[in-house]
Amino acid sequence: MGSLVEEIEGDREYDFEDVIFVAVGKNVEKSKTTLDWAVDNFPGKKICVLHVHRPTHVLALTDGKLVRSKLKQHAVEAVQKLERQRLQERLDEYLLILDHSGVQADALWIEMDSVEKGILDIMARHNIRWLVMGAAADKYYSKKLVELKSKKAIFVCQNAPVSCHIWFACKGRLIYTRVGRKDGSSREIATPSPPMDSPLRTEQAEMLSESMLRERSPEPQEDANVVRGNLRPISLRSVHPNLLSNGVVDTYGSIMLQMDEEEYQGQASNETDQQLQVSTIDDHNLKQEVFAETMKRWKEENDAIEAACKAKALESLCVKEMSRRKEMEELLEREKQEVQKMKDQHDEFIKELQMVKDQKTILESQIVESQRAVEGLEEKMFSAVGLLISFKKKRDDLRIEHENAIRVLKNLRKLVNGGDSSFPGSQILEFSFVEINNATRDFDPSWKIGEGKYGSVYKGLLRHMNVAIKMLPSYGSQSLFEFENEVEILSRIRHPNLVTIIGTCPESRSVVFEYLRNSSLEERLACKNKSPPLPWQTRIRVASEICSALIFLHSNKPCIPHGNLKPSKVLLDSNFVSKLIDSGIYRLIPQGKSTDTSASSSVYMDPVYLENGEVTRESDVYSFGMILLRLLTGRSALGILNDVKCSIETENFNMVLDRTAGNWPLEEAQLLAHLAIRCCDTQPLDRPDFVSEIWSVLGPMRDSCVNSASCLEAKELRCAPSHFVCPIFQEVMKDPLIAADGFTYEADAIRGWLDSGHDRSPMTNLKLEHCNLVPNYALLQAIQEWQQQY
Repeated sequence: MGSLVEEIEGDREYDFEDVIFVAVGKNVEKSKTTLDWAVDNFPGKKICVLHVHRPTHVLALTDGKLVRSKLKQHAVEAVQKLERQRLQERLDEYLLILDHSGVQADALWIEMDSVEKGILDIMARHNIRWLVMGAAADKYYSKKLVELKSKKAIFVCQNAPVSCHIWFACKGRLIYTRVGRKDGSSREIATPSPPMDSPLRTEQAEMLSESMLRERSPEPQEDANVVRGNLRPISLRSVHPNLLSNGVVDTYGSIMLQMDEEEYQGQASNETDQQLQVSTIDDHNLKQEVFAETMKRWKEENDAIEAACKAKALESLCVKEMSRRKEMEELLEREKQEVQKMKDQHDEFIKELQMVKDQKTILESQIVESQRAVEGLEEKMFSAVGLLISFKKKRDDLRIEHENAIRVLKNLRKLVNGGDSSFPGSQILEFSFVEINNATRDFDPSWKIGEGKYGSVYKGLLRHMNVAIKMLPSYGSQSLFEFENEVEILSRIRHPNLVTIIGTCPESRSVVFEYLRNSSLEERLACKNKSPPLPWQTRIRVASEICSALIFLHSNKPCIPHGNLKPSKVLLDSNFVSKLIDSGIYRLIPQGKSTDTSASSSVYMDPVYLENGEVTRESDVYSFGMILLRLLTGRSALGILNDVKCSIETENFNMVLDRTAGNWPLEEAQLLAHLAIRCCDTQPLDRPDFVSEIWSVLGPMRDSCVNSASCLEAKELRCAPSHFVCPIFQEVMKDPLIAADGFTYEADAIRGWLDSGHDRSPMTNLKLEHCNLVPNYALLQAIQEWQQQY
């Protein structure tokens, strides 16, 4: 039976190493398992769907005769178009499955009556190397299935080219593999002859059969398909297209389309059927003979081609083996060279190792000598440390003796000069650097309470007293003698509104002051730590107390200006009594060494002082005027002078007053504002004097505040500072004495404690080193000044 071979896109060229061909049928669901097996087992490979289409035949019978010229061309074309459309839809469905799997896919199909022969034809045409196809129908599948059940699979396995590798699968499981030989590759084999049932071989067989029939028949025939005037079934695929295009449908004929090679059988007479059967048998026998001869010839050709392929494969294998042998010899030669090179390197390493061993011996001897030298140096170091300790002890002893000698010398000088030895009120304590260091806990940053241009201030516990220790800058050329003289001069300045100097440490250039717990005026004006604002009565009293302290400083001979007056230098005790700190402290610092020029500090300084650096009375007047403005308004110092001037000029002064201080008396407040503006005049000579002008305004205001009920009540509630009270009697001390534990007691109290047989401290319960008592003249002076004030 003839066939017509067609492809979708004509002949193609494939890279056979990368393309896997998968044979599929017209039932997509049954072929999907084979396709899925190929996708799972050949990732990254391109897959080409291979399909053999079996065409439908069209027969026409009329009056017992086959009239091919009478077939309608449009009917044939309609059948072919319908089949091609269904075929294309089927292939698109396969390609869609592969696309969903992410595989690069293509399709190849052929039209032929025999599926297995169509597969062989495509394999021969395209020299296919890799093929996957079904091994059996799904109904035959079982776990014990190990052989091919499908006749198509068996036929393809037996007759496929030797170079093709074929996998036979069933229901997604590999059943059988036919391994292809590389010696049958397309590079080494000529194009194989067409398969048995290819269109070319079929056409040759039919032509030979028709010629033999003409020789036997005495009468000429009009058509090779008409035998003895009778009709026989014929495939439209073997009809020449010219006959179809010129045919006319007979009025008595009929056309019937059948799918899958179903032939239409007409209703003819018995005599016509018998003649047709005889003609068919003869034609069949003739074709059998021709087919046998053709098969024999094809087998001989295939055997010859296979032998030639084997010969070429062996020749190629021999060439490859010789090339491989040559490569192995070259590799062996290179390995020998590498071995020789490694041997030479080994010898060099042995020589270097021997050199290292020799050097090791030398270094070991040097190490031994170094260790001996280190031991000798350690002995010398230990002896030096011992000497250093002994020298340090001697130095400390000498320092103590020196301090005692200086103290005795001062007392003798005072006795010679006619001083009252029974009450040396100006005498201050001297502390060692070790005591200062221990009091500040090695200058712990958390104990620092202030820092400015004249040094840092630390809170400390010195001889069981809470003190403030000011560490002066270490720069400058001031001698120790000059420092002690200046401190002694400043310690003689005693006033209720000046912070008392308790002692000094010449070694560390530090001054010890009494410690006030109620912070500074700056912090209270800013209500730091949520502290309540100061009432206006307290603010007027603080201003008058600052004025009184400055008058006292300026009246000394020589005059001692404060030089650094600002709210942070005004401290408040527990009764809100103001005391100035750092009075004349600039005398302890060499001139020209101060470098504090920050805006927050310079705003309180006299512009004239900022130009020439000279501290005068007028400098303190300017700073006092700025403090007075802050007490009135509670505002920041920056720009406060201009704000107050504008409010007075616009008669809106009431808006700048600090209302948190209470209801200010407007006339007194305006009077203080005008006084403050005059104090801040740029010309020092135009500024008011403390005694004649400033105190004449503040004095009456202070007296009126003291006479008010609120101020009287506040005065009654005032109590003595805690360090004025004896720890034993709990009364203000009249004759304070310092015991060995560092605490200060009333003379009668501590003497009674010791006379009763106690040898331990009444405060710490620790054993006292001695029972000597030292008068605390500095504290006595402070108590007397406090009592004079109140």
